[in-house]
Amino acid sequence: MGMSTRHGKVKLSILLKHQVEFGEHVAILGSTKELGSWKKSVPMNWKENGWVCELELRGDKSIEYEFVIVKKDKMKWEGADNRVLKLPKGGGSFGIVCLWNATGETVDLFPLDSKKNEVEFDDMNENESTDTDSASVLEVQTSPFVGQWQGRSVSFMQSNEHRNQETE
Repeated sequence: MGMSTRHGKVKLSILLKHQVEFGEHVAILGSTKELGSWKKSVPMNWKENGWVCELELRGDKSIEYEFVIVKKDKMKWEGADNRVLKLPKGGGSFGIVCLWNATGETVDLFPLDSKKNEVEFDDMNENESTDTDSASVLEVQTSPFVGQWQGRSVSFMQSNEHRNQETE
């Protein structure tokens, strides 16, 4: 993300915190050419902390967008209204963190101009905060699915390999 942006361009890193079913992936559509002009979806990539996408957009304008879940040729749209984001004037690198179907919530841009902020973007939680509550203790329970695979051979896929299998 240390990439420089052209004059007036905003480099936008989008993180969507949402899990999908096996064989599905997430894409984004929106009102600008870079977001497919509501006609063509822009695929997002799965990383450990959610679905990510990096775009370079013209600054000082508002964009509308929505996330979709894609499975084969079908798309499941988020409910409610389009999301709206006002891009800053003058360019720069920024990040946003979104939640599925939280279309009415205000999304804050935060700067990604330094290595420190890039790390914080990767570690952001649903509340867009890097603070942790040391008093909270997570209760760990065994998943009900453990018995279904325990003792059997298991294979794992790398991040987006399932997307290629859908077209075969």
